[in-house]
Amino acid sequence: KTFFLYQNANEILASGASREAILFVNFEDERLSGLTASRLGTLVDAYDELFPDRLRETVHVFLDEVQVVPGWERFVARLFEDKRFRIAVSGSSSKLLSKELATSLRGRSVATHLYPLSFAELASYREVPVRGRLAWGRERFRLVRLLDEYLAWGGLFEVQDATDEPLRRRIVSTYLDLVVYKDLVERYSVKNLGAMKALIRYFATNATRRASLTRLSGNLGVPVARNTLAQYTSFLEDVNFLYSCPKFSYKLRQGNTPSKYYLADPCFKTVAGLDHSADRGAFFENAVYMELRRRGEDVSFFEDGVECDFVVKRGTKVAAAIQVCVDPAAAGERETRGLLAALEAFGLDRGTIVCSDDDREETIGGKSIRYVPLWRWLLEGPSTK
Repeated sequence: KTFFLYQNANEILASGASREAILFVNFEDERLSGLTASRLGTLVDAYDELFPDRLRETVHVFLDEVQVVPGWERFVARLFEDKRFRIAVSGSSSKLLSKELATSLRGRSVATHLYPLSFAELASYREVPVRGRLAWGRERFRLVRLLDEYLAWGGLFEVQDATDEPLRRRIVSTYLDLVVYKDLVERYSVKNLGAMKALIRYFATNATRRASLTRLSGNLGVPVARNTLAQYTSFLEDVNFLYSCPKFSYKLRQGNTPSKYYLADPCFKTVAGLDHSADRGAFFENAVYMELRRRGEDVSFFEDGVECDFVVKRGTKVAAAIQVCVDPAAAGERETRGLLAALEAFGLDRGTIVCSDDDREETIGGKSIRYVPLWRWLLEGPSTK
């Protein structure tokens, strides 16, 4: 989050603004320990004292980890009313959720959600060049190897930078034990800790599968009511550990239709004991779903006798249908039937099957189906065709 604010500040400087136009405050600096909301105004007073000739100029204010100061919202709301200030704030999900931010600032805020690295970002971070379609060049084989690493260990910087697998596992376990667990317990005062831990373990091992909370409440191995289980699942979504993908419907209410759930990062699935090489389908599907979320798509799954993994809604219409299948030849017609059913239901002429190796197109029943390797699809950008 801090470096995202740095990037925004650098973009402002690159646009021609002077360094004096930037006020950047990191509230985790120990010298600001004990600062109260009533004293936050002294930051602006000190700025104006340093730069008295900028009293009528635009000031870009960056407040990093602002949740450290209780009552900060009133200060930011006051700055907002003074049109000379442009304000960006960051905070931990355990203390500052986007929906709470919107409530605190009464519609004055726009939230930016930061995800773990995408595959394209990891390739850039690893300095693996990405050029054109990368038909059969040397870079292609480096990307295929990098994809295996990405499917297993995801896009968290500290995990990717670890020197060996045991260290990676310790880091991810620490995230689970201290970060996710702390976020949940501290924020929501979770009473049934055994049920929460069992639920985290369940979703880590069963991500991409449909989950009926009614059935799950009796099979979790820990006594827990369905309503409590639904509440705990919503907590996991609030802290961005988990994302739900509903069944497609034009109706606002889904009733008791089970959703499919996906992990923010596959490293949690790996540490839970799942081998990405043995369960490639689940890891592939999780990677496609998270990439669609990064692209800002409205995603659901489609089912009408057969299932299509993802349909993408843009505006009021479904614009794309995507099936995920590691080995289409081994799967036979099952996967194509699901995709074709979605294409027919939404009047689409073209669909995509994201797979391991196939890179071709075919026409079935007047519908064009593109087979594309996962690594290539992840690098192609926002188009889902």
